[in-house]
Amino acid sequence: MQNQISVSRCVFSRAGKALGLVLAFAVASSALFAAERAAYSADELAYLSATEQIELFKKGVITPSDVLEAQIARVEKYNGRYNSDRHDLKDELYVFNAGKVNALTFDNFAEARRLAREAGKRYREGTARRLEGITVGATDDLAVIGWPVDMGSLLMNDAAPSDHDEEMTARLRAAGAIFVFQTTVPEFYMSSMTWSRLYGLSRNPWNLHYGVGGSSGGSGAALAAGFCTLATGSDMGGSIRIPAAMNGLYGFKPPLGRIPCAECAYIVYGPLARTFDDMVLMQDVVCGHSDFVHASLRPKLDYPAEYAPIKGEKIAVAFMRGWIPYGCDADVDAAMDSAVRALKQTGAEVEVVDLGWKCADLLPVYLSGIMSTDVYKGVLVLKGHEDVTCPYVNVFLDFGEKAGPVSLMAAGGMLSRLHSQLQREVFSRGCSALIMPTMTTPHVPADFAVKPDIMADLNGKPVGALDFCLTPIWNLANNYPVVNVPVGLSSRNVPVGIQVIGNTFDDLAALRVACALSKQFEPLYRNGKFPDFRDDPAVR
Repeated sequence: MQNQISVSRCVFSRAGKALGLVLAFAVASSALFAAERAAYSADELAYLSATEQIELFKKGVITPSDVLEAQIARVEKYNGRYNSDRHDLKDELYVFNAGKVNALTFDNFAEARRLAREAGKRYREGTARRLEGITVGATDDLAVIGWPVDMGSLLMNDAAPSDHDEEMTARLRAAGAIFVFQTTVPEFYMSSMTWSRLYGLSRNPWNLHYGVGGSSGGSGAALAAGFCTLATGSDMGGSIRIPAAMNGLYGFKPPLGRIPCAECAYIVYGPLARTFDDMVLMQDVVCGHSDFVHASLRPKLDYPAEYAPIKGEKIAVAFMRGWIPYGCDADVDAAMDSAVRALKQTGAEVEVVDLGWKCADLLPVYLSGIMSTDVYKGVLVLKGHEDVTCPYVNVFLDFGEKAGPVSLMAAGGMLSRLHSQLQREVFSRGCSALIMPTMTTPHVPADFAVKPDIMADLNGKPVGALDFCLTPIWNLANNYPVVNVPVGLSSRNVPVGIQVIGNTFDDLAALRVACALSKQFEPLYRNGKFPDFRDDPAVR
């Protein structure tokens, strides 16, 4: 009996020591994680990439609630109030939220906080999904259940809340993402800059004097300002790539059908993110066939997290200096030169090509073509409301009135010629991708075209929207995948981007080149390179 007692005491003693060690380890680990958590300021938490957040969430160093609260604090500090009563800002465009970013239409913070707590629980239980707890800003064109879509228009400001999630929304939600707010768009998505009489002017966090691009401009600005981690975009003429370029982001215009979207040959959905890895992660979550969308591709394309080097590959480069008579801004030329150097640094072979494309020849045909489709022909119901709609909408209405079957045929003919030329002069010659600027100038004021004389600045010359956008070509030729890659900051502290174009449906080739470039350029949102919300039209 005594021996049994001694054995029991020994067992309990060892168990106690083991339990003590476990508790001591837990306390030490908790202290270590607390110290690691304390190493992140609120602003640093707000700007963490999705991939960084997920690793830290899994380790228990930080929680989704930590990130969400840091981002909400930035919204409250930098966005300004919402036009929540949806009144006409016609006479307030310049003063509404002056000095603020003004990128949001409304927020979903109460539900987001609840979902962030649930996400934290999932990480603790080991049941986290791919985007668990990652915050997403949704453009005012994406159906999110319970949210209205008013398309930035006073004519739609009593729109009923959506009764369903769109396919892209549903996939993000199923992956654990949290929709935190809706982001601003130009009226009916018809401008390359984001302002409207419903929302006011959206301003660039890098330099508030300048615009955020369009039509997914609010999403671009929200990411740049640290309001969210990922954001949705749609692209019918550059509406992902222009905001990506102007806000220093990665933006992907996938080929038509890669993500289920509207039944229009010109329009696609795609991701916006601050890092290349985040963009790819989001794209992999949202792409794939839908039984309910005719224009969706099967099978699902899987996007890897890692891409092979491009050493030895041939890459075509088009500087596009002949797009308009004024050439490209010096900062854009410098960005393209940097891209060429970066490509050579990777060991790729660079082949400069002159495609001979001119804005005056291509964009009017593109605009007439898109206005001939069923989707946009429908906007002609707006005729008679020109006193309420924005000036840029009225320009589209003029195009729409003149457009018809002949315009659609002309656009189709131009597409055939462009595609044949690209295959002949670029891809059939062994080039993996084509590089060109995203815009001829990044220096587009936030109030661009509010009045007819407010224009973009290109080498001291005033230029209009058709002059500075090099993106609509790839909506006409919508089966080519295109990535915007941020190159750096202009002399006026506005980001500059370049486009990487892959061959038709060859997404992974475009991403492989974009990935290689991303490793060559000094990243934004790192090492002190963050927006400072200055307001200066002439920074040098």
